[in-house]
This record gives sequence, structure tokens and C-alpha cells, in this order.
Amino acid sequence: MRLPTNWEYFLKKTIDLSEFYLNLDVLISRTKHLIPAEENIFHVFRSLAPEDVRCVLYGEDPYPRLTSANGVAFWDAEIDSWETRTNGSAMKNILKALLVARGWADYHTSIAECRRIALEKKIKSPPQLFPFWLKQGVLLINTSLTFGGNGLKKTHFDFWHPFHRALIRALNRREDAPVYILWGRKAWRWEEEIINTLSDPGKIIKQGHPTFIHQFLKKDKPAYSPFVEIRKRTGLKWL
Repeated sequence: MRLPTNWEYFLKKTIDLSEFYLNLDVLISRTKHLIPAEENIFHVFRSLAPEDVRCVLYGEDPYPRLTSANGVAFWDAEIDSWETRTNGSAMKNILKALLVARGWADYHTSIAECRRIALEKKIKSPPQLFPFWLKQGVLLINTSLTFGGNGLKKTHFDFWHPFHRALIRALNRREDAPVYILWGRKAWRWEEEIINTLSDPGKIIKQGHPTFIHQFLKKDKPAYSPFVEIRKRTGLKWL
């Protein structure tokens, strides 16, 4: 339950990893129902090397289900295909936003219809889509990498704060600093830190969290999709 060696080397100038790991062990020992499983806490870092990060997509915290949270933000491991019924709303709204960006749906399109369109257009399934993003250099990470129940939310968010500060500073030391996409209010809190260590504040994209459709999409602008701006600003393929 440690970062890959390449990430440890990358972060060693911005955080004392020995102290960090000791504190992480304490956090885990005090958390009765830890999500995700210990071996998945740093899953996303095993999928992407630090020099390959082109975009950082920040969320809030893991899905509150051990079967869903796999250590990659927004990827619900319970969902094998877009036909799979979900417990939460984030994945459904991400699908709708992707379709809206292509002009295949709008705000008012039902999720059932979005699923039908996804099959018709042969949209990548979640187990295909998220690795596709990772391979392009999208670091999918939550503001809190762990969840220990509603009573421990603040404890877990506070614990990960020094880690993210170190991560942002290390990434922004590169000449080719990444674009940051901040989804949701807890992710927005990192805007100031990013600006303080980034020469180009235009690399920050603030948008609503996909759990809440009225924040992520716009009822008064049915053809709006956050992925239109994301595609233009990152130059990456999202579908």
C-alpha cells in the first residue's frame, strides 16, 4: 500500500513520504470501514507515470461502496456496460454529458435513451473509457483518496491535504504543467494553490460535480456540455 517508485521519486522534494506513510497507516488503523480497499488507494498512480500527466481531473471522494471504488476517480467498478443500473448518478450524468457534447442528446434526454444511444453509437464502456482517458495522460484523482464513512469525512479530507499540495507543486514545477479540471466545490478549493504554483491560470477549468445534474449540465441551456470546453482546452479525446 505504497506509491509506485517513480511517483515516490517525483514527489520526494515536496513531501516527507516516510512521515506521510506513517500517518496513512494510522488513518487506516482508525478507520473501521475503509474505502477503497488498501491495495487500491494508489491505483491511479500505477496507471500513469508522472511525466505522462497532461491533465489532472479532480473529484471529491471515492464512491461510498467497496465494490464501486477502485482508486480511480469517477470510475464505478460495478458498471460493466452503460446498460448496468447504477446506485449513484455520477456515471449516468458523465455519459449524458459526453453524448450532449457530440450533439446526440441534450439536458432533457432520459438516461434510458442515453443508454440506448450509447449502444447504438458503440460508445466505449466504462471499463474501456477510463483506461482510454488514463492512457492519454488524464490523472483521475479525488480530493480525498479514502472514505471512512460520513462521520469521518472531514478527517479523511484533512489528511490528504498535504499530499495534494505536494502533488500540485511537483507537477507545476515541470515546464509542461498539466491542465487542471476541478469538478465540485471540494475540488474548487485547490484553485488558489494551483494558481500560486502555475504560471498560466488559464489551465484551470472549474465545473460542477457530475453527481448533481443541475451543476454538471444546464437546464436553461440544454445543449451545454462541460466536455465541449474540456475538449477544447485539453486537446484530448474524451469519447
